[in-house]
Amino acid sequence: MRAIILAAGLGTRFKSDKPKVLHEILGKPMLWYVLTNVKNGRIEDICVVVGHKAEEVMSIFKDENLKFFIQKNPKGGTADAVIAAKDFFASYDGYVLIINGDSPLVSGETIRNMQQFIHMVQVYEGIKLSGVVLTAYLPDPTGYGRVIKEEGSDRILKIVEEKDASIEEKAIKEINAGTYIFYAPHLLEALYSIKPSEVTGELYLTDVVKYMTEKGYEVRSFMAKEPSEAMGVNTRWDLALVENLIKLKIVKFWTEKGVTVHFPETVWIEPDVSLEKDVEIFPDVILKGKTKVKKGTIIGKGSVIKDSVIEENVQIREYSIIENSKIEKGAIIGPFARIRNKSEIGELAEIGNFVEVKKSKVGRNTKAKHLSYIGDATIEEDVNVGAGVVFANYDGKNKHSSYVGKNVFIGSNSLLIAPIKLGDFAYIAGGSVVNKDIPEESLAVSRPELKIIPRKGKKLLDK
Repeated sequence: MRAIILAAGLGTRFKSDKPKVLHEILGKPMLWYVLTNVKNGRIEDICVVVGHKAEEVMSIFKDENLKFFIQKNPKGGTADAVIAAKDFFASYDGYVLIINGDSPLVSGETIRNMQQFIHMVQVYEGIKLSGVVLTAYLPDPTGYGRVIKEEGSDRILKIVEEKDASIEEKAIKEINAGTYIFYAPHLLEALYSIKPSEVTGELYLTDVVKYMTEKGYEVRSFMAKEPSEAMGVNTRWDLALVENLIKLKIVKFWTEKGVTVHFPETVWIEPDVSLEKDVEIFPDVILKGKTKVKKGTIIGKGSVIKDSVIEENVQIREYSIIENSKIEKGAIIGPFARIRNKSEIGELAEIGNFVEVKKSKVGRNTKAKHLSYIGDATIEEDVNVGAGVVFANYDGKNKHSSYVGKNVFIGSNSLLIAPIKLGDFAYIAGGSVVNKDIPEESLAVSRPELKIIPRKGKKLLDK
């Protein structure tokens, strides 16, 4: 089996300079979903027909082992797009799947079942099908081509576009979902026999079906597992609806694997995210990229995690942001914390309210609970970072590193000017400005002398 993905459309209703198939759904280009579903349908020999900004599409998918063909006439129609890829199947004695690049809901399971259907018809009925058309029943079929079948069978007689349909034909609720499997030699024959539309000048794949049935070739319908699979993405609103459907499917998948999701309609989980059982996710959480969350972790409301590893039994409290980092077992993050740039937070460590950690390693059982900035630092285990502590890592030109040994106490509102090293069991008194290394077990105090002038305060307030 081979597959042709049609991705050459202008997408004029999107009103965008970007190719329609590159608009994202949950962080992935729309075309990625179609390609993934085709591969899940056990088809590896795939070509993509491109047109509008072809180089941009080909560049993004250059590592996917695809063949690309260019449709030169952007208004040539769906059959013209297939003709552009004729060299892909002209000498092929097998079946070809044709699917639109804006049909991300056609599942791999449906594609596999369509192939199995062709095989079963041949084995049990002795009929070699020339084509199979994916169809769906819609309560309101407005806007879709209607499938006209032989009474009492799944044999297709023709597909009628709504504008050409009679009143009786418009009452038919079985519609063309726009995905086909054709026997390649008969497809090629039909493509060079059909005529352009007198109205639009386009060549349509529905005319391929009409040619085959009039020729006496057998074309059957195959019902989609879910009616939503028939939904293409033609407008930005379609994109929003499809994204919501895919989002809910992903959330449902993880709930079936043992993940608890509160208010699932508000939760965003991208396709490459991995979750283990007994993870609990609260509303408005966003999980992006290749994030991995291990069992027993709780992710609080409004948190955002991107391309990070969260180990077992971590608590991520409300509205925390974690990017490109690792959080080890039992750590507590947030609320309102930010961790980024390949930071590592050790076991049982606590990064609390309004603390930012950038490109730093925080050791086991170390605590920074309030209003601190930790940048370009290595902090060993059992360290206390007081409220308002700042690691000053930037001198205006270069970034510098800090090292904090074990069991260090850093008092509130201290300023550590990098490069600097604090030895094990060092004690930094609150409010100190530290600009030189502190030896092990030493006390560092750096404060201006406090002057107290009697009764002066009241005089100033009286003024």
